[in-house]
Amino acid sequence: MLYYISKRYVIKMNQIKPDTILVNEHIQLKPPAKEYSRALYNVINFNRDYFSQFMAWPQFVTQEIDTAKFLDNCILEHHKGLTKTYVILVDDNPVGLLSFNRIDNANKTAYIGYWLDSRMQGHGIMTQAIHTLTKYYAESRIIKRFVIKCSVDNSKSNQVAKRCGFSYEGTLKQAEYLNGIYHDQNIYALISSYL
Repeated sequence: MLYYISKRYVIKMNQIKPDTILVNEHIQLKPPAKEYSRALYNVINFNRDYFSQFMAWPQFVTQEIDTAKFLDNCILEHHKGLTKTYVILVDDNPVGLLSFNRIDNANKTAYIGYWLDSRMQGHGIMTQAIHTLTKYYAESRIIKRFVIKCSVDNSKSNQVAKRCGFSYEGTLKQAEYLNGIYHDQNIYALISSYL
C-alpha cells in the first residue's frame, strides 16, 4: 500500500476518492468509466491521422472495445494510485483525456499526458484542465513535481506546457520512436510550493 506522509498528513493513496474535478461551469474532469468508451472512440477515430503525428497508440485502437479495455485498465490503475486518468467533459460531452501516465510516489512526481479532439482545440480547454488538475493535486499535497514531455515538433503541446506555467528543463535527444523516426522531446516541469 502506498502512503503520502508529511508533517500533518498520512494518506493511503488508494483511499483518495477519484471525485470529479470541476474546471469551470462547462468543463469537468471525470474519473475513467466504460460509459465513455463509445464517445472517446469516436473522437479517436475522427482524429486518427492527426493524433498519429504525435502519438503511437492510435493505430492500436481499431474498434470501440479497444477503448473500453483501455478504460478498464485506467479504472484499476486510477484506484490503485498507479496512474490517474480523467475524461475531459465539455458540457457533459467527452472530448479528450488528461492523465498522470506515471506517478513516482517516492519522489512525489507525476508525468502528464493528454489529448484533445482537434475540433475543440484553440479554446483553452486543455490549458484550463491542466492548470486545475495540477492545482488540485498540489494543494492536496499529493504531488510536488509535475512533468510534461512532448516532441519538439508538437508545437501545440509545447505551447500548452508553457501556458500552464511549466518551465523548460531541456531536450532529450532521440527519446521517442514514432512512425519509424526518432524524435527529440522537450521536458517541462512545474514544481509545487505546497510540499
